[in-house]
Formats: sequence, C-alpha cells, structure tokens
Amino acid sequence: MDEVITRPAHLELRLWLRLLACSVKMESLLSQRLRKEFKTSMARFDVLAQLERFPDGLSMTELSRRLLVSNGAITGLVDKLEKEAMVTRQEDPDDRRSTIVRLTPKGRDSFLPMARRHEEWVVSILGELSPSAQSELLQNLTLLQRNLDLHGKAP
Repeated sequence: MDEVITRPAHLELRLWLRLLACSVKMESLLSQRLRKEFKTSMARFDVLAQLERFPDGLSMTELSRRLLVSNGAITGLVDKLEKEAMVTRQEDPDDRRSTIVRLTPKGRDSFLPMARRHEEWVVSILGELSPSAQSELLQNLTLLQRNLDLHGKAP
C-alpha cells in the first residue's frame, strides 16, 4: 500500500488534500476567533481589509473579483456595512453604471483592531514553522500560484 501512495501522482493528490485541509482549518480558526472576539464574519473582515488597502475605494465589481465571490454576495455585504456606517457608496464619476465603495472613518476604526488581532493569530499559527521553513513554503506556494495562473488561462 505504501508503494501506491508514494507514486508521484498519488503524492500530488496527497499534497492537494493537505493544502486544502490546512487552508480550510486555518480559515475556520481565524473565522471562529473573529466571530468570538469581534462578532464579525470572515467575509466582512475581507471586505474591510480590501477597502483599507485602497483608500480611494473599489468598484463593486473589483471588490467581487478580488474576493472571488459573486456580485450578489458583495452587494449583500456592502448593504449591511453601509447601514452600519462602515462604508459609503458613491457613483463612479468616470462610469455612471459603476459604484465605488469606500471605508468610512468608523469602518477604519473598527477594522484596525481586527487587523492587528488577525495578524497576531496568523503569526501564532504559522510561527510554529521556522523562518527558513516559512520562506521555503512561501517560495513553493508562489511557484504553485504561478502554475495555477498559467493553467487558468484559456487556450
């Protein structure tokens, strides 16, 4: 049985399953901590994080693309955040069909403590790996991401 599992194709399948399991577990841990400490979801945190990175705001379409979720999902999240005065929506002056979403001062003030804690949690989780192991993992995942980008392009 070990011979079958160590064949290259099976090794790649095991790697895929391990990557998936680690990703799901880490997201679940972070999501639980955000919910417990800040009473917020990972989806809301992700929207706020994107908007924090772009002070001039993002279009709803760009926000959807960056977070890899549907336009409908973004609309629902932004509606709720807007009602809480965490974000504003304005018509795009360059394209009246488009709406720009921006973080409000209240949204930024709410997000920054979450971002600090999120970073602490990630450092705690990944800190079990040595700096050289972290660097090697980052290099390998970067190569994998490039390969995925190549595979994702239409022929």
